[in-house]
Amino acid sequence: MLFFFRKKMVCGDSLRSLRGPAIIAANHPNSMMDAVAIGCSCRQPVHFTIRSDMFNNKLFNFLLKRLNGIPIYRVSEEKGRMRDNFSTIAYCKSVLQQNGIIIIFAEGVTLHDWELKPVKSGPSKIILHALTDARLKETLQVLPAGITYSSYSHSSKTIIIQAGNIIYPGRITAATAGKWKLSFNDMLQKSLQPLIPEMTSGNAANIALWESMLTQAPRYIDCSKNVRLLHSAGKKISQPGFHSPVTPMPTRRYWSDGRAGLIKDIITAVILFIPALAGLVLNGAFYFPLRNRTRAKTKNTIFYDSLLFGLLTILYPLYILLLSLVLYFTVHIPVWIWIIAIPVTALCTARWWVLLQKISSYSIMKKEEIVFLKGFFS
Repeated sequence: MLFFFRKKMVCGDSLRSLRGPAIIAANHPNSMMDAVAIGCSCRQPVHFTIRSDMFNNKLFNFLLKRLNGIPIYRVSEEKGRMRDNFSTIAYCKSVLQQNGIIIIFAEGVTLHDWELKPVKSGPSKIILHALTDARLKETLQVLPAGITYSSYSHSSKTIIIQAGNIIYPGRITAATAGKWKLSFNDMLQKSLQPLIPEMTSGNAANIALWESMLTQAPRYIDCSKNVRLLHSAGKKISQPGFHSPVTPMPTRRYWSDGRAGLIKDIITAVILFIPALAGLVLNGAFYFPLRNRTRAKTKNTIFYDSLLFGLLTILYPLYILLLSLVLYFTVHIPVWIWIIAIPVTALCTARWWVLLQKISSYSIMKKEEIVFLKGFFS
């Protein structure tokens, strides 16, 4: 997670303190990364639902089962196995009966954007079946959670996770199961809406502006303040005819915070230069070919982040061990030193790259651009 996210903000303590039986109902903008991001924010181990065709690959099948993945069968992937969802629903009930936590993605689809989709029927079907257990009817909790990424294609991104108020589905009454599902879906949709800052403009300049704002979102003591300000900004940017005064260039994702911030960034960049250069030498031959290969393999799909994260999780420890052994026999420095130095210098490289972007953007950006961007968070 340290390599993938420059900044991670989890608003409130609801996720950390959550204890089962519980369902976390979240939006789904970034494939498997959503489960990783939420799961790492919980103290209790979690299960998560995932499209069934991911289990068809032997390696993914092995990993997903050990990560508590639960297959969901959809018409779009495996139409002939829709009846297997009955087994999935029964399994979810058994997890909840053991006071487990399950992450369910309420939208039922992944799209790289910043807009909440209508809640699908999957969560309500699983919950309604679970409520046939008398204890779960009294104790089952549903925690809405919104996930917002600053980018779906760049590294060193910002992620904001905002948890809402707990829903107790056992307290919802309705004349029929169908009406109960409609009532629950409506309640969940309304609960998720304020947790996800929306930006619906498809204009490239407006998207670049939005990514810049999300990347540079400050860390307030009240993290939910960020979400409220971003809601307001997203509405403004999404208005027809809105024109961004910020030039849509990659460096605009970062900027130094005034002259004092620029001096601090320059000093930090100078201090980190040597370890960052070492990190580039030690890690570049591994990371860049892997990143480029992953990007080519997942072009025009939603799986870039998930696949790259999975490959790094599996292959990077092996690379560190192998390179440490090679360097030990080459320069006779103990293996344990290299095992520490390789990932630490990689973090320095990632940090230095961001500092370089911040420093260069300060010299390129006009004063009115910076004032405009900072104005959204004042």
